[in-house]
Amino acid sequence: MHKVKLAAITCELPARSYENDDPVFAAVPDLSESWWQFWGVNRRGYFDPRNGENEFSLVVRAAERLLRSSDTAPDSVDMLICSASSPIMTDAGDVLPDLRGRLYPRMANVLSKQLGLSRALPLDSQMECASFLLNLRLAASMIRQGKAEKVLVVCSEYISNLLDFTSRTSTLFADGCAVALLTRGDDDSCDLLASAEHSDATFYEVATGRWRLPENPAGEARPRLYFSLFSDGQNKMASFVPTNVPIAMRRALEKAGLGSDEIDYFVFHQPAPFLVNAWAEGIGARPDQYQLTMGDTGVMISVSIPYTLMTGLREGKIRPGDRIVMAGAATGWGFAAQVWRLGEVLVC
Repeated sequence: MHKVKLAAITCELPARSYENDDPVFAAVPDLSESWWQFWGVNRRGYFDPRNGENEFSLVVRAAERLLRSSDTAPDSVDMLICSASSPIMTDAGDVLPDLRGRLYPRMANVLSKQLGLSRALPLDSQMECASFLLNLRLAASMIRQGKAEKVLVVCSEYISNLLDFTSRTSTLFADGCAVALLTRGDDDSCDLLASAEHSDATFYEVATGRWRLPENPAGEARPRLYFSLFSDGQNKMASFVPTNVPIAMRRALEKAGLGSDEIDYFVFHQPAPFLVNAWAEGIGARPDQYQLTMGDTGVMISVSIPYTLMTGLREGKIRPGDRIVMAGAATGWGFAAQVWRLGEVLVC
């Protein structure tokens, strides 16, 4: 069985960032100081289609940069795995320039064509906020079995397309994209050591995308597709999300034959400070072994984990040879954790 290397990673965020007092939130009621303190978001970015920003164009930019920086020929990529939580695809690039606002086909096929990945198997997957971890596991499985040598993993989130800007939940989320390259490892210096996942649909309805009117409709508002958080969603999430991610981490560590005290750094999904801190406490992580990134970026769904990983690498908090745990929760609800030993990772 082959080893797996996380070889390169990059992210692309919107050009414009919106502060908490921006007029875009003028129609949102009850934005108290306690709301901002609880969720920990100070600013967030939204794609601007007027400037050519969307879930496809920024991924193309990020992927081309990664391929170029890592000296990876497009026709050497064996597989492309893409995730995008929004069901609405708004762009197909030069492949189908007149195709707008589609539900399917999804992103992988048109992105593969746009990037010139002539040999790559294109695949779309979905696990909402944990999609990056799912895609890493799928890619690692193909590499480990010798069915692929190089796999591109893509997560792109155009969540602002689904936000109800009369609802407080619109202040939490943000757009962004991430691209990672996994390759066959040459030695024992790097590998995916273990992974664990489980699910519980008891609270399936807490966070969904559904057709509805705005929470505070003006004039003759019509139903449209909105992200929707259950009226008591904050308390519901607090009853099960803090405990389930540590369960996944402990299972992954047990599979890897490691204790939490043998882990150098933890990379968490970034839904809110109280959840991230609860996960860290639940696994015994010290404050210097993880970080909060949602304050400057908002909650970028599946992009939060790779962005936090990239930030840790760029700031030198994660170094070659480190053992790390990546973990998070996904609406529905799914919980995932992975244990990695990292080698040199190119951040571009």
